[in-house]
Amino acid sequence: MKFTGRHAVLHLPAEVDLTNYEDLRTCAQRLLDVGVPAMILDLTGCRFCDSTTVDAILRTYLHAGVRNTPLTLRLPPSGIVRRVCAITGVTRIVPLEEAEAADGRVPRCRLRSAGGRFRR
Repeated sequence: MKFTGRHAVLHLPAEVDLTNYEDLRTCAQRLLDVGVPAMILDLTGCRFCDSTTVDAILRTYLHAGVRNTPLTLRLPPSGIVRRVCAITGVTRIVPLEEAEAADGRVPRCRLRSAGGRFRR
């Protein structure tokens, strides 16, 4: 986890499944409970996930909503992690942060969310 500007960025490991599900949930919940102003769940380094990942993301999103903390998701540009999030509907529920531009410029966030809750 690191802080980037106003965001706490929680980098998920290369594999997320039942073996590390509870650690992920606990860490995300603690960050939200201490009052981070915004959180990014970064799955760009994740190469495998299962349904427990989807559960952790959605529960964290709901907890962030209760805390009125904006939460966004970073996904790899392709692969199983992105497909799992798309098929399960995560990408329609949790706002996505677009990837950094190829030329290395500071990324412009384009947030998508159901109902436009955290739009810029």
